[in-house]
Amino acid sequence: MPREKLNSKSFPLRDRTPDPGLFGPDSVTWVVMREPRLLLAAGRALLMQAANPLVAQGAIEHSTYQSDPYGRLERTVRWVTVVCFGTTQEAERVSSRVGGLHRRVAGTLPAANATSRVSPGTAYSAGDRTLLRWVHASFVDTMLVAHDSLVGGLSRAERDTFVREWDEVARRMGLPRSQCWPDAAGLRRYVEHEVRHGQALPGEGSRQVAETVLHPPVKTRLLRPGTDTLAFIATGLLPSQLRRGYGLTWTPAHSAAFAALTRSLRLATPAMPRRLRISPVYDVALARSEGRWPDSRAA
Repeated sequence: MPREKLNSKSFPLRDRTPDPGLFGPDSVTWVVMREPRLLLAAGRALLMQAANPLVAQGAIEHSTYQSDPYGRLERTVRWVTVVCFGTTQEAERVSSRVGGLHRRVAGTLPAANATSRVSPGTAYSAGDRTLLRWVHASFVDTMLVAHDSLVGGLSRAERDTFVREWDEVARRMGLPRSQCWPDAAGLRRYVEHEVRHGQALPGEGSRQVAETVLHPPVKTRLLRPGTDTLAFIATGLLPSQLRRGYGLTWTPAHSAAFAALTRSLRLATPAMPRRLRISPVYDVALARSEGRWPDSRAA
């Protein structure tokens, strides 16, 4: 582990206590979430969440997604990283901080952003268990979908275990275990029901959020191909019904290109350098859990 990474004040793990955290080295979560390629699916998780117009309205009125999309993404990635690989105390602290911010998120859905499934004037709150459940499901489902598409290799038992392991995170964010799922199939049924019959039907507010997610501002046009690639991956990972709801064009040619791209990413795994297959955060967390912090001079 390069020393400069550990000495950086931005490095998300700070606690050297030999604690495995919420998951630990033997968990499926550590195997899945150590994979850097999952970052390519961040847009998919945001689009899944924003498909519920109440979630989208909360983002519009109470977040910096539009004025500071990269900062918001960085904070989200940091939360995920600490929850997955930090000590129990670090995970609880960051979850409590996010929960405190969410307590201020509340409002009503304006008529312009209503849908046939969610009426104008419907109240929303970040503490609403219905919305918490959708946000949690969107994230866990995205990690499984992304891993299957971009990495591959998880067994059915591992997928089921991954879903159950995230009950620990759900509970800390205010969602009781009774609102979670016993396996990946149960999670998938819930997601499909919400998309087909529930609140997950994009409205104008959802499409407003999607515009920033898929086309964030860039400082130079040289970066646009990169953001376009991320948008393509996010769009390809979405359920087809949500692509239509967002008004996103997706032809057979798009499907063929997406299949070729994801297949090449999966097949390239054995030849990839380790740094592109395993996050350095995983190495630090593993060493810490074994009582051997990688650099004793780390700040």
